[in-house]
Amino acid sequence: MRPVLAETGGEPLAYLRSEHAPNTFPALPVREDEEVFVWFARFTDEGHIDDHLDRLRRAERWRDEALPALSERWARPPQRLRLAPTDRSALR
Repeated sequence: MRPVLAETGGEPLAYLRSEHAPNTFPALPVREDEEVFVWFARFTDEGHIDDHLDRLRRAERWRDEALPALSERWARPPQRLRLAPTDRSALR
């Protein structure tokens, strides 16, 4: 999946996935029974994001391989969140 994301302009900076371990800090609630995968990419502006999503939709490897393999595993539709770094973030 990473190569097709990079080829379409959305090179992942980081990715996170569920860790299946007991919650040893009960003050912080953790959803122990959920599978989660999150990836972060950096885009210069909204146009860059839109270009990446358009190229991703048209990419054969995404459409024919990655997306079908991923969608078989989804318990519900994915969420796409657009986050902005804080003023002092190193991501600026």
